[in-house]
Amino acid sequence: MPAPQRKGVRFRLSLSLALGLIAANSTSLAESTTSASVEDIGGGEKRVTLSQSVEPSFHIEPIVHRFEARRGTTIPFRFEIKSTGKAMNVTVMPVRLRQEVTGIILHDEQGEAPDEMKFLSPTEFKLEPGESTFLVGEVTVPLAKSNYLSYGVLVRDNGYVSGKTPDPTDPTRITAGVRFVTQYVLRVDIETGVKDVSQMNQLAFEHGSVINELGMPVAKTFLINPTDFAFECSVRGTIESATTSRPKPFRLSLPSRVNLEGEERYLVRIMPRSRVQVTAPVEELLFPGEQSLKVEVTNGRRGLVDQTFAVNVGQGDFPALEVQQAYLDHELSVHPAQIAVGDAAGVSRSNTLRFTNNSVHSKNIVAELVDLAGNPVDDVQLSSDSFDVRPGRTKTVRLSISSRNDADVAKYGDIRLRVRTGDDREIVESIPMAMIFGTPATPNLEVGELVSVEKDGFTSFAMTVTNLGEGYVPVHADLQIGDATGNSLDLADGFGRWLRPGETRELAFVPPKMIAAGQYQIVLNLVTTPDQEPVQKTLVIELDPKTADEQVAEPKAATVTNSPI
Repeated sequence: MPAPQRKGVRFRLSLSLALGLIAANSTSLAESTTSASVEDIGGGEKRVTLSQSVEPSFHIEPIVHRFEARRGTTIPFRFEIKSTGKAMNVTVMPVRLRQEVTGIILHDEQGEAPDEMKFLSPTEFKLEPGESTFLVGEVTVPLAKSNYLSYGVLVRDNGYVSGKTPDPTDPTRITAGVRFVTQYVLRVDIETGVKDVSQMNQLAFEHGSVINELGMPVAKTFLINPTDFAFECSVRGTIESATTSRPKPFRLSLPSRVNLEGEERYLVRIMPRSRVQVTAPVEELLFPGEQSLKVEVTNGRRGLVDQTFAVNVGQGDFPALEVQQAYLDHELSVHPAQIAVGDAAGVSRSNTLRFTNNSVHSKNIVAELVDLAGNPVDDVQLSSDSFDVRPGRTKTVRLSISSRNDADVAKYGDIRLRVRTGDDREIVESIPMAMIFGTPATPNLEVGELVSVEKDGFTSFAMTVTNLGEGYVPVHADLQIGDATGNSLDLADGFGRWLRPGETRELAFVPPKMIAAGQYQIVLNLVTTPDQEPVQKTLVIELDPKTADEQVAEPKAATVTNSPI
């Protein structure tokens, strides 16, 4: 007989360890507590999440000392260490520093301790609960041709072991214990003021590219330091083409510093024998075709090392950017790609269109305002409806409400643009226009089911949205894919592009790499106008895409399979 079925709530268990990042570098466990939360994920299932939080057994201030000193100078330093409520056995030692590709600086216990640093206070001592003391030492600045030096100090509470002692009479018994340790990596950073930066000329770049991150272009390269010196510098970049006359420069930063504000964000600190990644969002439209990414190391206003990488841009590569700026052809663009005017709250009575000609030929443009039925619009006027955009130049045209306008309801239409070139070719493109004179049309969006799309063993996700209303509706959707280990992948589509009345669009969420077989939690969040509630869905699915080996074993024509989730 088959086993009886049991009805009830099923639980899925996930573990997350909440470790505060102490001293910005290196932390391991001190005192820990565990808490649990229960989340209803639908389908009669609940997810139990255990979170373990930790408290450091001591605090140190400051974490980083920063000095300005000439070569040969001896600099005293002092750190204050305070116990948070337990007795400690503390060890202090100078350490070499190493750097991860993200820019985070860690200690290297395998490397030899720096000779330039010595301690004047004990390096091993006990600290009673609530007690504080000072770590005192000095650094002698070497005669190095570097504008920046950095030295590490490892401070460790040797901790205790939590766990049962094995029973010596039972050799088969297995026990486990956890050693709780708190450690800080402190730094002494020195600006030397050295003007001779000839060693910095050995810095080099590799693998420059422009990648798609959530629909936007991001310039990315790796900076290599082959020397035995640390440096502080900046990295700037431009994207150029054969017809670009004045490319807009941008500044690249380390991933570890992207959340900082002001000039600190763009400080690139690179340790000896290190390789770090630097990136920057690109906010200008990239025309299709061959482009050049030029990156340069700078020290103040002085350029030191530069390198150029070929970049091939295709139309549609960066959909979020194309919602802001539209291609009229492969050489002409207009900003914005969708435009609104009106006299309602929150809407400007005028707006501007900025045309950019990235070619060696003049472009003539004839503009016409029409409603959704193709009839001329009199409620809005253009400052010019026929104009030229010279090679490598821009042209601005103002869009404003007609002085004789008496409309009291929202209207929707297009700016129809006829583009002519020197060889008498004509291209007709349109950008959507909203005229908000009263209350905008209420959004009425039909959202289809989220489906998994299998093509040659590669899994992506898709859903359709249909505008059943009378006005334009902006649509943006985020999709987060989480696995059983707590890792997540963020995908997006829509990016606020307006959906026309009656239009159906498929939103596609394509991972950058193949998703392995396994169980995943899918979280969808779709937003439209600010006054409308988001569409939110949370699903737990099982994926089993074909492996590459299976595809080789069974050669078939490419197939696409849509499966509802």
